[in-house]
Amino acid sequence: MREGAVVVMGAGPRRAVPFLDRAEQRGTIGRYLASRRELDLPGLVCVHASAGLGSYSLAAEVYEDYRRAEGDCPYLEVQAATADGEALPLEDLLRQVLRGLEVPERELPSKDADLAQAYQLLSAGRRFVLLLKDVVDVAQVEPLIPKAAPSAVVLVTSRRALRRLAASNFMLVQLPQLPAPEARELLLASLGPTAAEIDDALLDELGELCGGHPLLIRLVAAHLLGRARVAEPLVNRIRQSRAALLELDVTQPVASSIKLAYDGLTTEFARVFRRVALLPGPDFTAEAAEVACGGDVTEMLDELVDASLLYYDDARGRYFFHALVREHAKLQEETEDRAEILERVVTWYLAEAARRDLALSGRWRIGDVFAEVENSGRPVPTRDEALAWFENEWRSVAACVAEAVNASRNDVAWQLCVALFKFLHMHGYTTAWLETHRIGIEAAELDSEAGFMQLANQRGAAWMEVGDGEKARADFEASLAVALRLRHHMGMQSNTEWLGKVDAKQRKYADAHRRYDESERMVDEAGANIPPGQAVRMRALLHLQHARAYLGEGNDAAAVASVRRALEFFDATAGERENTAKCQMVLGEAAEDALAGAEAYRTAAELFRADGLKRRQAEAWHGMGSRHPDPQAAREALEQARALYAEVGDPRAEEIDLG
Repeated sequence: MREGAVVVMGAGPRRAVPFLDRAEQRGTIGRYLASRRELDLPGLVCVHASAGLGSYSLAAEVYEDYRRAEGDCPYLEVQAATADGEALPLEDLLRQVLRGLEVPERELPSKDADLAQAYQLLSAGRRFVLLLKDVVDVAQVEPLIPKAAPSAVVLVTSRRALRRLAASNFMLVQLPQLPAPEARELLLASLGPTAAEIDDALLDELGELCGGHPLLIRLVAAHLLGRARVAEPLVNRIRQSRAALLELDVTQPVASSIKLAYDGLTTEFARVFRRVALLPGPDFTAEAAEVACGGDVTEMLDELVDASLLYYDDARGRYFFHALVREHAKLQEETEDRAEILERVVTWYLAEAARRDLALSGRWRIGDVFAEVENSGRPVPTRDEALAWFENEWRSVAACVAEAVNASRNDVAWQLCVALFKFLHMHGYTTAWLETHRIGIEAAELDSEAGFMQLANQRGAAWMEVGDGEKARADFEASLAVALRLRHHMGMQSNTEWLGKVDAKQRKYADAHRRYDESERMVDEAGANIPPGQAVRMRALLHLQHARAYLGEGNDAAAVASVRRALEFFDATAGERENTAKCQMVLGEAAEDALAGAEAYRTAAELFRADGLKRRQAEAWHGMGSRHPDPQAAREALEQARALYAEVGDPRAEEIDLG
């Protein structure tokens, strides 16, 4: 579950219900309460959240909505737990409620059974809202469900998911952290005039670091009130470790609530909690947890969800921590065998990523793991399966690069970069691309000269993506020097081709063609040193590069002829949708007939869409809109382009003129 989701649990399986703001969240509960009133049944809602996430305020807002819809009615608020989290006896709760129903103390029965009977009699036919705060056990709630008060509402808040209440027709709501826009609004409101003295970018980062935790946001704001000068040093400390947020005097209520939840775990549950906190990345699957813990722990993970120490995203099948809860877990001294766990996890992620990477491209790769995967006999996933896996896991795989170095596995660190390259390249995730390769290159320099050769080549492509031709050239030349020294023919060919692309980017088209020709000679001279399938693919890519250079020169006829030779290979090869689309983009621009060019762009857009490449898809629709002879079709294509550019935050959305 990502930020901005509320989980509503009934008697059936959990399901995620998205919301945009608190008003929509309240609306979900309001509609449920209205449906209960139509059935002449009391409204029953249990909100499950860790301390400070706003369950009390949500309950108060639900009451206000109910009062506005139905008119004034008594509001009873009962505290169900002590300060240290112990459940108050049922007798105490019943006495509090009966006093709220205006029963004099002297008339209260002395026994639990008599108190419960008195509550049912006195509540019959009445309209009221009862809030039971911090319920620890279902047994505290069940006697307080009114049996003959269809206009009553019982709201329960708890640190745990009280699933047994679903059998009593309670709506169970898991309350996560605030979505980013709401978190920022709360931070600004809590800071008051001090907010104007803090840089906007710093405020955004501070809100993000607080992880959408309402109480934490208010407490951090209190720490900064009237002294904006300490905001930057505080953010710098938190960047180093989220634990800094738990060390402030003002945030001790949050730290104490996390500790209270953790201290309530059994030894076995605490061990699982600590181990899964070590998993790299923002979220994880039950399978990854099994690797970290050494066995199937799915049921235990769901218990941690119920204890408000984890969240679960039903739609994606992934668990995730609030950042502060995870930091608390990592700080526990009992986190045993940390290095061993990390080594096991990063090597598992490498094997899984390598298997999927093989489905994304027919390129050559350095690294023992790729040969092992190819020879393992396990089926390679389809391209679509591989893309879906990387879409969910790439952040975790990227985080594994640094963790592999921490676990003294430099060989794993740089091979992870090899496995990540194609997916990051396809999507243009240049920040992660450059950072993982910075770490990976340092690891390869200590472990493998051939690994350095491939990673320098891959990082050069990242510099090309961000428009830094000189850094790209430096990386390709460094990689080429190693390839020449090792007589690695595929490395020699690839770097020569990439240097040609740098020349073409700098409009040195004659130099680019010369490099491409030199690259093809290297393929010819390599003979059996380059596998036949690789050699054919390399020649097809070189035809595509020549075609792009011809376009730059304005020689459309040569571009069409060259790219058609590339398509002879890519059209016949499964798993090369992206390169096929790139060829169609050349045809779209170079085709003599405008309609034929527009249709080529349409084909490219559909191929990019199949790979989930929205920015590339937008470029194709933009090209179609610029060439289509039918004004209506052209406008529709440009509208598609503008919508996709806007979706990915590309400024080209503003440049599209729909006339």
